Amino acid sequence: MSTYNINGPVSGSSFGDNGQVHNYGSDAAGAVAMAAQLVRVLRDAQAAQGVVEQAVIVHGELESAQREGRGPDRGRVRAALDAVAPYVAVGSGGLALVEGITRFVG
Repeated sequence: MSTYNINGPVSGSSFGDNGQVHNYGSDAAGAVAMAAQLVRVLRDAQAAQGVVEQAVIVHGELESAQREGRGPDRGRVRAALDAVAPYVAVGSGGLALVEGITRFVG
């Protein structure tokens, strides 16, 4: 049996890029960062414009909620993430971002 020793708290989602892992917490700033990264991943993958637009909706809602000091509109964010999820490429990190944002929204 193997054991893993992790020195520190483990939370949020991870997205590896160029050999680096970025750990995002469960705060609004982390969710906004994940949403911005999701938009970049989809644009870099040249996803359909409608899919990118749904990711932009997620990012915009999370950003405006943070700016206004309110919780994000869960229904709007979840509906947009449901539209994006089938189109994220395996191995792109997009699915981890979608799951991380979903955990933040609740």
